[in-house]
Amino acid sequence: MAFYDYKIINASGKTATGRLQGASDYEIADILRSKGYKIIFIHEKKGGVLTSQGSQSQGGIFSRFSRISIRDLSIFTNQFGTMLNAGLSMSKALDVMQKQTSNPKLSVVIQALTDEVQKGQALSQGLAKFPTVFSPLYISMVQAGEASGNLGNSLITMSGFLQRDNEIRAKIRGAMSYPVAVLAFALLIVIGLFIFVIPTFEGFLKQLGAPLPAATKLIFGFADLLIHRGWILLIIVIIIGVVYTRWARTPRGRRTLDLIKLRAPVISGLTKKSAMARFSDTFSTLFSGGIPIVECLQTVKGTIDNVIIGETIEGVIDSIKKGMSLSAALTQGGLFTAMLIEMTGIGEESGSLDRMLHKVAEFYSDEVDHAVDNLTSLINPIMMVVVGGLIGGVLIGLYLPIFTMASYVQ
Repeated sequence: MAFYDYKIINASGKTATGRLQGASDYEIADILRSKGYKIIFIHEKKGGVLTSQGSQSQGGIFSRFSRISIRDLSIFTNQFGTMLNAGLSMSKALDVMQKQTSNPKLSVVIQALTDEVQKGQALSQGLAKFPTVFSPLYISMVQAGEASGNLGNSLITMSGFLQRDNEIRAKIRGAMSYPVAVLAFALLIVIGLFIFVIPTFEGFLKQLGAPLPAATKLIFGFADLLIHRGWILLIIVIIIGVVYTRWARTPRGRRTLDLIKLRAPVISGLTKKSAMARFSDTFSTLFSGGIPIVECLQTVKGTIDNVIIGETIEGVIDSIKKGMSLSAALTQGGLFTAMLIEMTGIGEESGSLDRMLHKVAEFYSDEVDHAVDNLTSLINPIMMVVVGGLIGGVLIGLYLPIFTMASYVQ
């Protein structure tokens, strides 16, 4: 994550500046717009550790390379909630957590939270100063715990959600990274063939005076380009990568990619199941904390990493505000599964909406596991065919002249 300096116009019409940490300027823009600010500019600034919204501390050389992972946050949240339930004061619990954490950035954040609490601020107010560390979902759960006087259990519930969310994300990342790694390895092998093996074959075939088929000439031509003009190909690849990355960060690019994820034959099932699991788990976690349905949905919308599904949830919110039931609004949305809608309806009728959606979340979490396993088992033979076909095609192209000469000799 990088730091971004920004200048905005607030609700009162005054200009203000500050600094936030985020994955991209688009993420920072989303955070500022969600608060009703009008953005004047956002500029990236390297280095430092976030201590509070708009402030920065160096935090040592190792803190520059560390990050606060979901796992780190889950462990912190669980231990914090356990200490509060054990009767420790909030300041004492934070002090203990600050001393035992091994993450430099998290240590700085905890110290800042301790200072805020000792000043008499609510914990949720302190968390709100770190929007890139604590999500709106996290802050909403803490606010619900503060309002009900059951902050410890709210934190433990949040910790469980973070752990489940981390597991799903890790499985999906693992399934997606495998084919990329295999293709990268195959590409390295092919590049090695073109640079070190093919020139030897070319000299050998020229000495024999063998007629070269079109496929062989094409292979030799590409090898020559790679050896003597490889920097041109590298520049082209870099330009394509930069253009794609910038396009993918634009609203139109994000929408297009998210639409592809929902319609692509292989990954659409995994995308929908993971979205249903995240929606159900997040909603049930918030609703069990006593948060109203509309606020739950608004928070859930911010946690769904898909623009299309986010727009659908916005439509669900509008329908509920008009007096429609949640299950009917989900049906009208068109993207939610029949099981999720049916279980939501049962939960509304029985007054156990949070428990029903928690069961849905468990079901779709298992479905995500199966989908990842199926995707991995499907990718294995596909990768074997692709890699084998790529390398085999090059080798056949090299040996074609020899086969042709053998037919002449016969």
